[in-house]
Amino acid sequence: MKPYNFLMLLTGAMLLLVAACQKETHAPINTSGDKPDILQNLNVTNMPGAAKISYSLPDNRDVLYVKAVYNIKSGERREIRSSYYNNYLVVDGFGDSLAHDISLYVVSRNEIASDPVVTKVKPLAPPMVTVRSSLIVKEDFGGINISFTNDTKADLAIVTLTTDSAGVFGPADVHYTKLEGGNYSVRGFSSTKRKFGFYVRDHWGNQSDTLLQELTPYFEKLLDKATFREVKLPGDTDFGWGYPISGLWNGTMWHSADKLDGFPMSITFDLGVTAQLSRIALWQRPNEWIYLQNNVRKFEIWGSTNPASDGSWESWTRLVEHTVIKPSGLPVGQKTQDDIDASIAGEQMTVPLNAPAVRYIRLKILRTWTDGGYAANIQEMKFWGNDK
Repeated sequence: MKPYNFLMLLTGAMLLLVAACQKETHAPINTSGDKPDILQNLNVTNMPGAAKISYSLPDNRDVLYVKAVYNIKSGERREIRSSYYNNYLVVDGFGDSLAHDISLYVVSRNEIASDPVVTKVKPLAPPMVTVRSSLIVKEDFGGINISFTNDTKADLAIVTLTTDSAGVFGPADVHYTKLEGGNYSVRGFSSTKRKFGFYVRDHWGNQSDTLLQELTPYFEKLLDKATFREVKLPGDTDFGWGYPISGLWNGTMWHSADKLDGFPMSITFDLGVTAQLSRIALWQRPNEWIYLQNNVRKFEIWGSTNPASDGSWESWTRLVEHTVIKPSGLPVGQKTQDDIDASIAGEQMTVPLNAPAVRYIRLKILRTWTDGGYAANIQEMKFWGNDK
């Protein structure tokens, strides 16, 4: 190689090395420092606990976003940003329906803010207030039942208060929800009159007033499995693999024989007492079998005090319709720790308060974890209620 060419190559390589070693710096695209113009044509639409503010952006070419600055909950500062692609933003987090000042700024790409434009919003009643107003609390077995309506599907917590063993009035349960409505029970209390309180809070810490009530939970106990016995009605499936129906309460399990014509299949047993049932629990075959093969996936639980001897369903009342949900949502054969934990906790089912007292239980199994399968199994079942 000629000395001249070699020198040129060496010089070029050194220049590239120097350029690569220079420190990378970041700077605004526009360094002129011009302050953006203010927003125009503001329009406010008040919403529950929030407000939508529409506007027209200025003609400045380097606008990056619009921000709203305001106070919620005793002066706590909140800031909302909206891209220049939008012509509105939503301010939220309000715990009242009072008027609030909102300062709006246009911000350029070099983070220079315009002069503020101040507008007022007056939110509608916030969701935690309307949900609190919707609460209906009733006495339930071993506790209380709470129903609510949450039209905006807001992210809320419904807090139950009562006295603890030391006589201190404080939180006993927190129920988180984004549902449009529903009901749930808080249990674990004796059947003596006690004071309860209920309030609703949102994730900004806003809190409703407290509903106070004195309630007496209904008596509830775990039914004694020693009184249970098998009943075989026409149409009921046989047991298989050496696991009869008594396995549901004697510490083994129940496993059906193969039913070649598929589902539904049914089994029947006698509780030994007539009881107003409050809740039922069911556990699937554990360990490697959870959410797999013959474990039940969809079923109904029916009750009767005088079942027809021909096996027909006219003398039965459906107490529960239940589908087992796998928390992870993974395909059959795959599981997570959440799935394992849920299987250990079992399927917990509430019997409606208006359900009749029953003595006989009949399971109608509609589906297992192997679609098209011919058999089913259940590890254990428990029943709670009042047999007085």
